[in-house]
Amino acid sequence: MNGLVILIDEETNSLWDHFTGEAIDGPLKGQVLDVWPVRMATVQAALNEYPEATFSFSSNHSFYKWLAQILFPKFIHTKVWLPFFFRWSMQTDVDPRLPELTQGLGIILDGQAKYYPLSMIPSNGLEDRWLNRSLRVECNEIDGVPRAVWQETGEYPMQLLSRWYGFSFTYPDCEIYKS
Repeated sequence: MNGLVILIDEETNSLWDHFTGEAIDGPLKGQVLDVWPVRMATVQAALNEYPEATFSFSSNHSFYKWLAQILFPKFIHTKVWLPFFFRWSMQTDVDPRLPELTQGLGIILDGQAKYYPLSMIPSNGLEDRWLNRSLRVECNEIDGVPRAVWQETGEYPMQLLSRWYGFSFTYPDCEIYKS
């Protein structure tokens, strides 16, 4: 759907939007799973922040796992192309406010969303006042992955590392950060 990953559960064969947690087809259509912020990071960056963390590695050696390991570093920091078959699932044109493959961090709170293009996040991070709260957005110095935290509480808002086309399809009226 709109060039984004669709998840399926084996119990009901319902199809799920991985951004919002909503069932988009199947017996559970319209139901919504609980979602919470999960930050992406490399093992090295996670160990730097949480030295006591333990990790489990899959023994599954599929082609897709291998491909993901090869592409992950490039996914964040390099220009990529959108496979032609993704466009078959796009129901409308991509929001023209940014180039479709712009990488950034999307923040969601109470149905409102804001997108921070990676190129707009300075090396020392940024502070933004949004929805009457102070948000700190920065890139991890080890792996360059962006993350956001509410200044007042130290809590992480719902956040998604995403290309513009996917975020703007899911949150079409989102704000875009401008320095």
